[in-house]
Amino acid sequence: MRERLFFASAVTIGILVSFVFLVVLLASFAAGLISGAAMIVLTIVISVVSWLVSPWLTDLIHRWVYKFRVMEFEELAKRSPGTAQLLTRACQRHKIKVPMLRILDDMNPTAYCYGSYPSNSRIVVSEGLFHYLTEDEVAAVYAHELGHIRNLDFIVMTVANTLLMILYEIYIIFTRIRTRGKNNPLPLIGLVSLVFWWIGTYIVLYLSRTREYMADHFSGVETNNPNALATALVKIGYGIAAEPDTPLSSRLMGSTRALNIMDYKGVDTVSAAVKLSADAGGHTTGKVPAFDARRVSRVFLFDIFNPWASVVQLGSTHPLTGKRIKALMKLAADNNQAQVFNFAEIAIDGAALDRTRLYGKFFYELLIYFAPIIGIVAGLLLTLADTRLVGAILLTFGLGLLTKGIYRFPSIGNPEETTVLDLMSDPYASPLRGRPVIVSGTVIGKASAGSLFGEDMIIHDPSGGIITLNYESIVPFFGNLFFGFKRVRDIINRKVSTTGWFRRKVYQVIDLKSIKTSDRPFPSYTRFWALFLAVLVTGLGIVTTVMSLAASAASIGPVGQGAH
Repeated sequence: MRERLFFASAVTIGILVSFVFLVVLLASFAAGLISGAAMIVLTIVISVVSWLVSPWLTDLIHRWVYKFRVMEFEELAKRSPGTAQLLTRACQRHKIKVPMLRILDDMNPTAYCYGSYPSNSRIVVSEGLFHYLTEDEVAAVYAHELGHIRNLDFIVMTVANTLLMILYEIYIIFTRIRTRGKNNPLPLIGLVSLVFWWIGTYIVLYLSRTREYMADHFSGVETNNPNALATALVKIGYGIAAEPDTPLSSRLMGSTRALNIMDYKGVDTVSAAVKLSADAGGHTTGKVPAFDARRVSRVFLFDIFNPWASVVQLGSTHPLTGKRIKALMKLAADNNQAQVFNFAEIAIDGAALDRTRLYGKFFYELLIYFAPIIGIVAGLLLTLADTRLVGAILLTFGLGLLTKGIYRFPSIGNPEETTVLDLMSDPYASPLRGRPVIVSGTVIGKASAGSLFGEDMIIHDPSGGIITLNYESIVPFFGNLFFGFKRVRDIINRKVSTTGWFRRKVYQVIDLKSIKTSDRPFPSYTRFWALFLAVLVTGLGIVTTVMSLAASAASIGPVGQGAH
């Protein structure tokens, strides 16, 4: 597995390096830009310095903002003797220093690590981790974080992100350079660099997901218990969803999203899985309802069998939880160990799914999903072919947005009344095609806890599920600010009926058409603004293209007349 990790890292870094040097070589051929080169060198120097000092800066932020404290190794040994023994044993085996330990006074179960190299690394956990997890599960989580340290993830990800920064700076520099010559290639080279930056962003995210898998594998090997991390992931997801959001905890989860052991945006699915199992015959024992792994697997059918699963995680730093647990169960099977989650049985459920519904329109919808990006590429190619078509990128991008928006919001018609758990358990769900639904429940807070002006909300329904409600005012920006500041606080803790379009991404969302309390409705304009912005961008593209062509024709007209 380490060979696979190093291969993935080498390939990723190699691709990014090639992108950077290709753009630099093109630029060097076109024109000598000493100031641009100096800016790139400065970027590298700043990245190296920030990488070296970031652990101490992060310590300061955590101490001032999140009030974390040092946890001496002896305290860990008292809290979780098995975890202390695991850290000692694993660090001796891999010849690395035992990381410095920190603990947060927060009941959201969380864990992450940071540093610039193994000998100055820190592992941070919350009180909630010890509250929700068993000792074996706590040890598995610490082993996962130690895996990141052992695999030098700090260094690899710093290099990858620095290369991305260089690509973006090349785009900024070259698109702002103006020369007297008519055929100035630098802006186009800048656009190529922007495309490479965009591609590179997804490659870095792929690297991040790969390193999560490798840290999971490290944990499974070091603990000799892959099941412990699998159940820990489920309980962490449940615990984060179960704990009430506070401004501090919300800020902590958001600021550490990429570092955390799992993406807090995707915990609703895991929480729903536990709730679904408990309601179907489980019983509560202690902090987490006793869940039937067989029933929990129903929610993971999307992660494993829906072709959209691989698409929605493209923009995520973490793999989908179902995919991670499947990899851990494979490790257990390879070691001839019992498996808490039996994916052979899950495969039977998957085989019973309607393949026509799963794949019938998938590739067609995939084109629509990426239509805006396809539009940008098409517009760039048109601009490269004829520099007079300077507005082509806006035009084709706008057409892509319009196509996606129309398909994303079908006619609301007669939406079905359903529950969050039913939506979570739908293996045919889509991140593109909205499903018209009505969901009733209680608004328990804002999607961004503590945000004074945040307009999006969280609803908790009688089935026990929670989901994000995406609201848009008829008045852009200021209307959202007013709704978030004035109206949402009047809706929180009230029973509501929501109508909108359900979509499943890494997290789940309902794009609202309306939200009704007992005394009044609040219309939402998510569909209107998606289509309006698409039409606006398309119109700007048309106007820009026509003006550019007209200006070009006017500039060559007198020359043509003079030739006669």
